[in-house]
Amino acid sequence: MRSPCLKTMNYIIRKAEVKDAPGVAKVHVETWQSHYKGQVPDDYLANLSVEDRTKVWTEIFSNQKPKTAAFVSEEDGIILGFCSVGPSRDVGVSHETGELYSIYLDSSKQGQGIGSALMKAGLDFLREQYFNKVTLWVLKTNLKTISFYEAKGWKVDGTEKQ
Repeated sequence: MRSPCLKTMNYIIRKAEVKDAPGVAKVHVETWQSHYKGQVPDDYLANLSVEDRTKVWTEIFSNQKPKTAAFVSEEDGIILGFCSVGPSRDVGVSHETGELYSIYLDSSKQGQGIGSALMKAGLDFLREQYFNKVTLWVLKTNLKTISFYEAKGWKVDGTEKQ
């Protein structure tokens, strides 16, 4: 049985709570704005709002759907990153297929194993929910992220969606 809170180095990995929504939203918006420049239209990135994302994450954390979960990495009460997982949202896939919906990490904390720990927490949760296959979606122009996933054993299958 997995511990509800994993402590590693100076941070912990735990299930997200409603109180984490502002910190998750901050990481989410800042990561998009810094990492997706040139991959996503500039006006879209400029209009991302921590306030709006906080509302979205508050709703998600308040009304967690079955077989879904979000995990945060936290250090001294500050959210460093997050990961969210659940059933695949793709049409026509087996109900035994899970999905790594998102994983984002504060840029200053990358390369320290935190993203890997978040992914492990998410994948462990999906296993506990009896998903036997997991998918994820990455912008094909996001080569750094693709390399991260490939280093973890993920394979690009060539499937694309709009």
